[in-house]
Amino acid sequence: MDCSSTTGPRTNGPANDTTDAMRPAMADTATQTRAMLKAKARAPQHRVNRKALSHILQSIDIFATIILAAAGSVALSGGHVTEVAAGELLPIVAFVVLAPGLMMLSGLYRVEPREIGLYRVLRAFIASGLAGSAITALAFLTAPRMTDLVALFAMTGVGSLTLLHVIYAAFIQHWRRAGRLARNVVLVGATPNARKLIAANAGSGTVNVVGVFDDRRSRAPAELGGAPYLGSTDDLFSWPLLHEVDRIILTVSPKAEDRVQTLLKKLRALPHSVCLLLDLDRFDPAETTLDDIVGVQAARMNGVEEHLGHLVLKRLTDLVLGSILFMAALPVMTLIGLAVKLDSRGPVLFRQTREGFNGRPIEVLKFRTMRHDPAAQSGPVRQVEFDDPRVTRIGGFLRATSLDELPQLWNVLTGDMSLVGPRPHAPDMRTGGTETSKLVAEYAHRHRVKPGITGWAQINGSRGPLHSPEAARERVRLDVEYIARANVWFDLWIMLRTLPALLGDKANIR
Repeated sequence: MDCSSTTGPRTNGPANDTTDAMRPAMADTATQTRAMLKAKARAPQHRVNRKALSHILQSIDIFATIILAAAGSVALSGGHVTEVAAGELLPIVAFVVLAPGLMMLSGLYRVEPREIGLYRVLRAFIASGLAGSAITALAFLTAPRMTDLVALFAMTGVGSLTLLHVIYAAFIQHWRRAGRLARNVVLVGATPNARKLIAANAGSGTVNVVGVFDDRRSRAPAELGGAPYLGSTDDLFSWPLLHEVDRIILTVSPKAEDRVQTLLKKLRALPHSVCLLLDLDRFDPAETTLDDIVGVQAARMNGVEEHLGHLVLKRLTDLVLGSILFMAALPVMTLIGLAVKLDSRGPVLFRQTREGFNGRPIEVLKFRTMRHDPAAQSGPVRQVEFDDPRVTRIGGFLRATSLDELPQLWNVLTGDMSLVGPRPHAPDMRTGGTETSKLVAEYAHRHRVKPGITGWAQINGSRGPLHSPEAARERVRLDVEYIARANVWFDLWIMLRTLPALLGDKANIR
């Protein structure tokens, strides 16, 4: 039989057969593979901030050397520290400065997941050993009769600090294996550069490439170097794991200026840092990881770099002032809770999902001010209107005085919110029937910081529901302005102005 004369579909053929009859099946298989990989994509959570960890390790070392010096001073003086000559205590005091200083110069406070733990411990031993040798030599000059005791103190100090770094190394390796030290990134552009970067990152544990997005779906593979293709840039905006991503990296060549500008304009609506890769001609995957490239060979095109000192100080302020305010408000909250319970049926507290830092969903607490409606907890949020029949008698008073927001002090203590920041909005909040996020291009930028109980927008008159696109744009403008100016003194100024602003506001519906 002449096979060329057959008219029915071919059921057998070579492996690379791509006749029209087989293409639908191949397309279906590719679609199923992509869907499966997309469903399996995961972004590690509960991660450890490496910058914060490095400062914590350094602080522990400094505290440990102070404790050692205090104990050593008491031992050397026989319990009479004030009666000992300053020269005899100088070597002990010098250890407090020299040991942490030499460790910092040795790079021990840079948390590098790829570093071998034994190498870290060896450097800690050498750095602390040099400090111990230095104070022993100093004792020959300032306290010759105490040299033996200073040498014993030095050995104790070296052993203690080395042991601490053994513990540090164990924790770092444990967190590295669990992926808790990795930055979560997504790549935009299924390009050869993207494949290079993923290959460079393989096994390093420093960056977790969650997936790849590319508008040119026809050329995007189901996966790229093990990282799944997750869809187009439009899919990126609705991707459920977006709030777990730390950075977005454009792997499109900077020479493709028009495409780069188009993508940057599109990605500007996200609060995430966006980096554009620079020249990779000299890139060697054997020597450089994606973490190195993100820090050195990429240009920041969008987003703001976090300042750890400000974040730590802001968190301490939230904890200290938040605790004081929470304890002071506790009797008032007890009375309000009783009044809410007696006024209408339903729970005392109202819990609703709001958008937190980076758009992460958080559960915000408020005293219930409306009649209990379980259906209102799901679906689009209907904002409060003038003389809204849903508001209870006590609810109207609580809203007018903003006392309904007192339970959010607990959100501050748990770390979901801050005392000062943009107010938390619902994920699907609408303004005039349209999702607010679609009315303002910079809307997502307000999620670059934690939401707050009060904020720059609130003391400038933008509080309560948003009923027009102009009001939404003004709110976002003030929120973004706050983020640009944020510091502890500015936060304190906003807090001081909050009560007068609330008492003087008779226009806004709350």
